[in-house]
Order: sequence, then C-alpha cells, then structure tokens
Amino acid sequence: MSIQDLFDELDWDGIVDHYYERLHIHETLLSYFRSGDLTKFPDLLVGISDVHGNYSARDHDLGPRILRENVNSRKRLYEISAKFLELDDARTVPEIIRAAGMKYFQIGVGSEASCMLNPTVCWITNTRTVWAHLVLKHGGSVSRANAELALYRDGEEDSMMAYRNWRAIHRGMEESLNELDRVSKEYLESDEAGDEGINYLWTDAISSALYDAN
Repeated sequence: MSIQDLFDELDWDGIVDHYYERLHIHETLLSYFRSGDLTKFPDLLVGISDVHGNYSARDHDLGPRILRENVNSRKRLYEISAKFLELDDARTVPEIIRAAGMKYFQIGVGSEASCMLNPTVCWITNTRTVWAHLVLKHGGSVSRANAELALYRDGEEDSMMAYRNWRAIHRGMEESLNELDRVSKEYLESDEAGDEGINYLWTDAISSALYDAN
C-alpha cells in the first residue's frame, strides 16, 4: 500500500477536530503555567484532569504515578516545562527528560508534554508517531513498520538502553513529521489547520489517525 492510499482512507474531518481539541488543551496549559498553578498545571500536563492532556501518560495510567512517586513532583514538572518552553530545537528534549530523573516521565510522556507546551518546535515521540514515521520510512509498508516498531516496544522501560533507542529515533523523526504535514495539505481546505506553519500537534493528530486505521 502506498502512502497516498493510506492517506486516502483517513477521516480528515476527524483529524481536524482532534487537532483543535488538543490546541485548546495547549492554550489552557499555557494559561495555567503563566499563573503558576501547581495544581491544575501538572494535573493537565500528565493527563489526569483531562485525558487529552497527555495520551502517552493516559494509555499506561502513568499520570498519578508520576505525581505520587516523585519527590516534589509538581514543582519539578513546572521547572521541566519552563525548559521546554525555551527550546528552539526539539532534539534536546530527551536530554532534558533524562536530566530531570523523574520516574515514569520518560520520552513518550515527556516529549508529549513538550509538544503540548511548545508545538511549533517540539514533536511527540510515542508509539503512534514512531509508527507513522516508520510507515513513511518504509514507503507505506504497514507490515515493515509493525516489525520495526516491535524493536522499540521495550523503550517504555526506564533503562539506559531504552533511553538511547528512543533518543535516537526522536532525533530522526523531524523530516518524516514535516512530510506528513506537507502531504496533508492536499486533503484540507485552506483554513482548516496548519497554515501558520508546522505544528506538531497537527502531525500528531495525523499519526494517531494513521495508527488507528491500520
């Protein structure tokens, strides 16, 4: 199956709705951050108060564990977020996450938090976006993407080897995500999404739809 065939099968109205739902969460997060709210902000950042805040945390029920099993978790999440907001290069996101040393706040959850805060710079590296990246890498081959994704499954574990694997794939995803954005323009009305420039919440919505459809 070609990339074009995969895109032809997607529900683009649903993708646009998904994007704007997440964009609203992004704006809410920034509001909580600016007000210094150490209750509402961390709860949303790790998907506790709203599942759309962090799918990676939600899918593995990690939000409560991040807050409960890390000392001064709320303050530390706020400090990490300040670093995410300062970034102009998302390739340093894994190093920020590793340096923070928070249990269960690994590259999946952490990169999603970075994107929810700074979506024109930072992208999400989780199962869905990695799978979409691999589909493009393999020219639309779902079977080859599935096979390679299996090699990264253990990357959700907190180990140095897992961290290195996910850091490497995180750094290599930018080109694929930008290609998703470029191809998607053929399926949209001019005012629907993404006209302000690459927004990685948009490519995340596409990746999620691709993954669910296949």
